[in-house]
Amino acid sequence: RSMSNKKTAIQVIAGAARCPDYNPSMIRALMKKLETNEKAFALLMNVSPTTVRLWVTGAVRPCGVARRLMQIYESAPEVVSKITGQPADGERRI
Repeated sequence: RSMSNKKTAIQVIAGAARCPDYNPSMIRALMKKLETNEKAFALLMNVSPTTVRLWVTGAVRPCGVARRLMQIYESAPEVVSKITGQPADGERRI
């Protein structure tokens, strides 16, 4: 079997798995997109509000897992409504 023109699953995942290096302005923009303050974002990220404050001031960079979670929230904000049990924008509660 020739795999010269086919990517392996690992190669596909590795290419898709590039995670942005969330800097303070990107984190603030994500918080705005999700309509959260530092405390709410901390709850969503499962970290302390102090940690979020350190991220948005640039004193500390988010770890890889935190950046991946931010990437998920940014690319699929509806995930937040599933986690919180709140309807996403445009959804109606019945």
